[in-house]
Amino acid sequence: MASKTYSERVNIIKYVKDAKGWRFAPVAKRPNGSIHWDHVLIGGTAQAHPEGKYFIEWREDGVRRRRSVGSIPSDILAEAQRQRALLDAKAAGIEIAESESVPPTRQLLIADAAERFLRDIKMNKEPSTFSHYSHCLGLFKQSLTKASIDAIDRDDMMDFQAYLYKLGLSPRTVKHKTVIVMSFLKVNGVGKLLSKGDWPTYTELDPEIYTPDELQKFFEACTSDEFLLFQFFLHSGFRDAEVRHAVWTDIDFAHGTVKVKRKEVTKAQDWQFQPKSKRVREVPLPDVLLELLKEAKKVSTSRLLFPSKTHWKAPNAHPGGKPSDEFLEYCKAIAYRAGLNCGDCENAAGEICAAAPCCNGFFLHKFRHTFATLHLQSGVDILTVSTWLGHKDIKTTMRYLTSARGTDVRKKVNDGLLASAFSPQARQAPLPDQIAQTTLS
Repeated sequence: MASKTYSERVNIIKYVKDAKGWRFAPVAKRPNGSIHWDHVLIGGTAQAHPEGKYFIEWREDGVRRRRSVGSIPSDILAEAQRQRALLDAKAAGIEIAESESVPPTRQLLIADAAERFLRDIKMNKEPSTFSHYSHCLGLFKQSLTKASIDAIDRDDMMDFQAYLYKLGLSPRTVKHKTVIVMSFLKVNGVGKLLSKGDWPTYTELDPEIYTPDELQKFFEACTSDEFLLFQFFLHSGFRDAEVRHAVWTDIDFAHGTVKVKRKEVTKAQDWQFQPKSKRVREVPLPDVLLELLKEAKKVSTSRLLFPSKTHWKAPNAHPGGKPSDEFLEYCKAIAYRAGLNCGDCENAAGEICAAAPCCNGFFLHKFRHTFATLHLQSGVDILTVSTWLGHKDIKTTMRYLTSARGTDVRKKVNDGLLASAFSPQARQAPLPDQIAQTTLS
């Protein structure tokens, strides 16, 4: 006798609207028996109905019951499987406390695993990281038609990548999101699904940096507060979150350095900060910036270097003094005032950067790129720059070597032995002594 499945006792239905109004209808099945999502059976005929919500339906103690289960296929299947496990436990005489949200089941459900994984991310990572991981796993669940994490295989990962490409994401972004999902699966005991050839490939672009002319015009258009803020971005190489959470005690004025350190919640502050990779690092600041910071500290009333401003419309509701999330907005507004916008960018609201502060060529991380590139051009060794940036792998810092090409490099090439000995003009001239000796030996 064939074993029963959850669909025999827990049905998946959808609340849809047809010519007669809103009604519940059973989901349609494909010839292979899988659910044809967004299709329901009405009068025995499969019809497309993308509108409405999904429900699970079952009978308990002779009473028909229904519960809304969202719109993501993997979550819907997981809820149906959960309810089936609950009914099986009850039929076997196992008492389940009402407070138990997850009944016994032999398989780890994707929805449960994702919830636990994201809970740990929320506890140990920045809010922006949690938001990014949550969105990524949401996309992964949308691409699936399976409920159990044990059932995930290579085809599901390839379908996920195809789904991301269909959304218009770049190969670099697809690879990054694949890494996140693979780490999620590895935590739950599922690994080695993809071979080397399954991963998206792309050509790594050189880091974008601000030119000296752009920086000069940018800083000329700054207010005094904006000038200090973006000078700090440029000369510290800090990430956005690191600047937002920088406090005065991070600066050692005696030695001319600033540190990236962990910040804990206290009675005096309701925010916290964890450095990337949980690593403390120290960066030297130029004297001219230190003098500006000393003057700013004298009049500061906040522990933060660059606290959020009081909202001009609702000062009571938004008094300021918290880590600010407006630095990117400031950056784009300054570029627009300085006349630096390219004129071709368009944002989600349909605004063109020729007439609005929305140019894609101006962003906060570009100051970090510029910091690294200019220090390498100035002759600072790559290990030191890598330490200042907080990179765990020097290969990450090596990306900036291409951008660090400068006039001094060209001069060395033109004045070197290769150019002087083997250029067209040197064909008839005797070899330089150094090369001649090497050749003769």
